[in-house]
Amino acid sequence: MRRLFAVLAAVLTTAALTVPAAHADGPRLIITASAGGAAQLVGKPFPITLTLTNTTDQPLTKVTVWDEHLSGSWLSIQDWAGLGGSPQAGVTLDPGATRTFTITAIVWSWNSGVPQERFRSDWAQGGDLVVPLLDPTTTHGPASGVVYGDRNENGAFDAGEGLPGAVAYLYGTGPGNPIEATTDAGGRFTFTGLPAQRYGVSTRPLPDGWVNDGPQQYVDVDGSAPGPAVQVRALRPFSEKVHATGSFDRGTYQVGDTVQVTFTLTNVSGGDLHGITGGCDRFGSSDHLLGWDGWTDITAPGGFDLAAGQTRTFTETGTVPEAATTYGSFYLACDFGPNPGPGDGQPRVDLFAHVPAPPGATAGVIYHDDNGNYTVDPGEPITGTAVELVDRVDGSVTATTVSDAQGHVAFVSVPAGPYSVRVDGWRPADDAADVAVGTCWNCGQEWDLRYQR
Repeated sequence: MRRLFAVLAAVLTTAALTVPAAHADGPRLIITASAGGAAQLVGKPFPITLTLTNTTDQPLTKVTVWDEHLSGSWLSIQDWAGLGGSPQAGVTLDPGATRTFTITAIVWSWNSGVPQERFRSDWAQGGDLVVPLLDPTTTHGPASGVVYGDRNENGAFDAGEGLPGAVAYLYGTGPGNPIEATTDAGGRFTFTGLPAQRYGVSTRPLPDGWVNDGPQQYVDVDGSAPGPAVQVRALRPFSEKVHATGSFDRGTYQVGDTVQVTFTLTNVSGGDLHGITGGCDRFGSSDHLLGWDGWTDITAPGGFDLAAGQTRTFTETGTVPEAATTYGSFYLACDFGPNPGPGDGQPRVDLFAHVPAPPGATAGVIYHDDNGNYTVDPGEPITGTAVELVDRVDGSVTATTVSDAQGHVAFVSVPAGPYSVRVDGWRPADDAADVAVGTCWNCGQEWDLRYQR
């Protein structure tokens, strides 16, 4: 009687199919797992093969699998191949059938040994797995590379293209700042004594105006010599080939108004350019002009060509967003390049316009970040210096003041809108020194702005 009640309760709890009597005493599903014989690396995704066998004479539907950590480093499943990870997961196994699935996993950090896992499912014999993993505490090796400026744009590192003085950053070394290495006269760099694992390499910014071509690259350190090498390609900025300008049809609007935008692009490269596309509002801001995604003549997946020396003008329309009243303004930010994704060095068009809104205030600290830690340390505030609040719509100076003994600056009761903070004798250390006045969520926050000579 107890046995019958237990079987019925399990069926009702899981809403599963009725268990055939012939398999009531054994597992309906057998799972085996394998990660192969090669040792894997911390930080590098790898495949796991799961084999599922239906031991019954009935189909098993909506079969899902999950993992149970037993010991060692933690395993993270990145792709369950339809076996789990979402409410829509689940597969069907025919009577007596065996199916194989390849899932993707990663070990983000070493933690007292190799991962030991068990893969489970309802009414299943669990499949145990020990992942062969290189121990980064005992295995070390080098990694190297070259940073080159692809002057002839042939996609290959040619003689004389190495970029000296570039800084290569190695990520994945644990908490804190990345490891740095400066390239030599031939553009080469080397890291030694690295614990075995996957690392990311990036080289931003680059000297002499060169821009990195593409995303961060990876090197897999496994203790072998001379170790992995990577080629980091740099290009001249596309803004050296195409000049872009833009304008709104007026400087002040109301929410919901139609805005006419004019873009003018000129090919100054000396050769024909093909497949130029524009992308706008990369960060999805609420105060960005609406409707740009319908500009299919210039934005992805559309695009345009520019013959050598050609100038083309495009006229588009958009709509002032509702959030503009909290900023006292709205803006348009578009970049243009040979690829639809955002890229360093692409020509940009940044436009602003006013929207009537109540006045507000803005305040913060100006400083020179001598140690580069993005913190206002003693001796770094810029004191007793004239500061101007510059309207980003028309470039006019809205207000002036002088920083106090702590480098603090305050502008009280100024018109809502977008501004730049201009400091006499100094220039922004970052891309810009911009602030917003209004009732937006961040408009009232105090700021710290870095400057340099």
